[in-house]
Amino acid sequence: MCNRPVSDFRHVGVRGVTSRLRIPIVDYNVTYDRQPSGIWHYSQPCGHRVQPLAASSIVKYNGGPLWQDSYTWQDIYWGTYYAKPSSANWIRRLELAVSHLESDPSYSGGLNQYNVGTGKIVAPVIIQQDPPSQLSNDQIGMTLTGWISAGTVASIGTAGAYNIFLPPGVTASLSSDVSCGSFCDYHDTVNGDSGPFYTVEPYPCTQGCNQCTKDPFDTLTQGLSEEMVELKTDMNPGTGWVIGNEEICDYCDSNFVCNKISTGEYVNAWYDKNKNVCWIGRQ
Repeated sequence: MCNRPVSDFRHVGVRGVTSRLRIPIVDYNVTYDRQPSGIWHYSQPCGHRVQPLAASSIVKYNGGPLWQDSYTWQDIYWGTYYAKPSSANWIRRLELAVSHLESDPSYSGGLNQYNVGTGKIVAPVIIQQDPPSQLSNDQIGMTLTGWISAGTVASIGTAGAYNIFLPPGVTASLSSDVSCGSFCDYHDTVNGDSGPFYTVEPYPCTQGCNQCTKDPFDTLTQGLSEEMVELKTDMNPGTGWVIGNEEICDYCDSNFVCNKISTGEYVNAWYDKNKNVCWIGRQ
């Protein structure tokens, strides 16, 4: 694949894009995975994505770090777009949604069956410097490390994670895979079990990332909810709770059902191993 020896692999927890196929005879839309969600594996050093083996249906824990009670979330809004007065309401809504996602007793609280705790939310940070129009995952990780060293963002260590929100017009890339084209969002770590841990949330994609409504905010909360849940249960992708090559929301994405938490935000379901079903909230 690389035409040279592969030293190791980069494992990233990714939510892939979907497509809709209309069947005109019965006037029905079918949603299918264009890029199935799961743990995507990139060979090092060349960065080619390796297709995994067939998925398992058995949930297992691989011994990696898990989210504990009182761990911390910090939201990072990257770019001068978020410093504009017109963005203030979007940020307020999103901060409230992050708090709701983390505190909902059924949604996040139900993850205690995976030995995962409930975290706290600290004040967000707006980075008043614009990112380039395309960012690689390595660039994002290096920049986050720099912000931590400079005191620009909180120094959480391994006891929490960052949600990094990109502005409109900025594309994130995982090797040759790009946001909105191949994936919606993802979570990763800079240095394995040592962190820092983070999710990457591109500005809501217009297609392929919202199976419930056409509202960009709903698009964002669906993706964010999945990445927050999967980061908590699989902080270093592939080392926590997995179902074959999938994380616990990926498994439910293949039979997607529109769900809301008690406060009304759209979310993606996670696999409830105690009940052997995917989580169901308000529909």
